[in-house]
Amino acid sequence: MPQKIIALLRGILIVGLLGCLGIQALLTAMLFLDPADSYRGARIAAVSVIVIGFVCVEVALACVWQLLTLVRRGKVFSPLAFRWVDVIIGAITVAAVLVLILGYIVGEVDDDPGVILIGAVLALLVAGVALIVYVQRMLLVQAAGFSAELDAVI
Repeated sequence: MPQKIIALLRGILIVGLLGCLGIQALLTAMLFLDPADSYRGARIAAVSVIVIGFVCVEVALACVWQLLTLVRRGKVFSPLAFRWVDVIIGAITVAAVLVLILGYIVGEVDDDPGVILIGAVLALLVAGVALIVYVQRMLLVQAAGFSAELDAVI
């Protein structure tokens, strides 16, 4: 992969990480702006779930950074790449559970079962992304096997 593409992707990862950190800071600050809120407990729970969700995004961004490092070094078919992809799959799976929890919290506050259903559907969609990344991991395993076979032939 050309070095310019890797540098561009790293720039995008940095912007994404800074955006996540900024949103986390704003959400945390918002907790203290309205101390007389009647839904304070639910708001603390919701903001906590959202902040943890952004931590999942940050973990995934850091893993993609490490994968880009492996690509730059030409070692993308190493066992280390599988570990980084596994961490990404885990972060996405945790995010799916967090979406489900957030849907429940919002549904309880609004007293609307439709919101819980929407949260469940969104959680399934996020879990679907984890499954897509898992399929990509299986393709990486297969490609690593082909790479090992080619190295043995050469």
